[in-house]
Amino acid sequence: MGLVLYRFSETVVDPDLGGHLKFGKLVWEMGRIAMPDPFSYVTADRLWVNHEWLTEVIWYLAFALAGPAGLIGLKVSVGLLVHGLVYQHLRRQDVSRLRASLVVLAMMHFFLITLITVRPLIVTYPLFLFVLLLIHEMAHGRIRWLWTAPVLFALWANLHPGFLAGLAVLGIWAAVEVVGRRIGVRRMDGQPALSDLAILGILASSVLATAANPYGVSLWGFLLKTATVPRPDITEWQPIVLMTRYGFSYFVLVALGIGGVFYSRRPRSPALLAVLVSSALLPFVAIRHTPLGALAIVVLGGEHMADAWERWSAPREARRGGPGNPWLRGGLGGTALAGAALLILLSVPNFSCIRINPTIGGSYPARAIALIKDSGVGGNLAIDFDWGMYAIYHLGPGVKVSVDGRRETMYESGVYVESLQFMHGQGDWDAILRRHETDLALVRNGLPAFNLMKLKPGWSLIYEDPLAGLFGRDGLPTVEKVRRTPVSTLPYDGAGLCFR
Repeated sequence: MGLVLYRFSETVVDPDLGGHLKFGKLVWEMGRIAMPDPFSYVTADRLWVNHEWLTEVIWYLAFALAGPAGLIGLKVSVGLLVHGLVYQHLRRQDVSRLRASLVVLAMMHFFLITLITVRPLIVTYPLFLFVLLLIHEMAHGRIRWLWTAPVLFALWANLHPGFLAGLAVLGIWAAVEVVGRRIGVRRMDGQPALSDLAILGILASSVLATAANPYGVSLWGFLLKTATVPRPDITEWQPIVLMTRYGFSYFVLVALGIGGVFYSRRPRSPALLAVLVSSALLPFVAIRHTPLGALAIVVLGGEHMADAWERWSAPREARRGGPGNPWLRGGLGGTALAGAALLILLSVPNFSCIRINPTIGGSYPARAIALIKDSGVGGNLAIDFDWGMYAIYHLGPGVKVSVDGRRETMYESGVYVESLQFMHGQGDWDAILRRHETDLALVRNGLPAFNLMKLKPGWSLIYEDPLAGLFGRDGLPTVEKVRRTPVSTLPYDGAGLCFR
């Protein structure tokens, strides 16, 4: 747990962090959730379906009260909660401390891809884990926490759209469990089973509970539509690649999970195995789902992996004459405690800063955005997709953007395509400038759009650095005011700056 704390305390700026804080502040101060979008000039006051509003409000309050430490503390708490609950779950299945610890540490590796940043996706991890634990308990005939399922999903629907994955898992378990009884599949351990009516009632009430959000049942259709939209321009929405270190390590975890299930002597539940397999396949849809797949493998297959390990190692331990020297075991325990204390101390400085790291989290046009902010102008800014929420945080809503990380949840497909064409200088690349009242344009230096903007009649280069170029429409007072503003001394790409 000391290692979990240390690794998850390291934090870099996510492209959407500023936007989420700005949105949370707006909801908190306005006292409204469903409202027209105030941050983009191409949405025509379209209704803003903010499906992460509650997470954003919580983050805004944490940031307002404690700054970066508040956000990092929330993120680390999620990581500790998830890994601590998985460890306790394995221990309850009579998995030894050493084996449970090693399984949890193996799982931790797959969370680093997202828990290096602060983003709404991370709230799905403990909620998805609760669903896995709940169906595991129900599969063993333990129904004490049965009533929590609808409450869990009602909360989840206001925190993050990952509740769709939770409902899918619950639905798969319920379908296989009910159908299995109809075709005579035996119970895995002789425990009393829930009735079919109870199982279907849990599923139905959980689905209905997700309608307890500001948009009601319309949220389902909206999210199902956005969840199936292809995103070829976003890396984390691409399938995991096995011929990488990350992909190969996940393949090893899947292989160990499958091998453990087949080699284990413990009873197996077809319904739980169906959930395990379907969840393990999620990363092959999008790499961002890898933590969910790892959770399912460890929670539902961890006891089988540990039992297979014990079955394999028992003859070798017997030949060695027992579990080993107690003094050696005590020394290992003392070393572990000392290591944990050191890791906790090393993690303390990490809580003071969410740092811009161009190598990991990407570069941000800090100097160009500061120039616009210092000028005090308003207007409409055409901008790179990855920089939209950074601009919203520092300039919005006085300066409105052409696109940001809300993608298809906020922008119509035609407008979104216009923004992509502008970013990459392809096709009808200047449609965003011609069809909308665009005053300024901030583009990446070195891309075709930068050179095209330098050649476009009616537009002039106001500011340039190695990362970005700021262009303005000729003849506008806004452009002249920006031109007269002194340039900031901030790093042009934000490298090393702490998020404030």
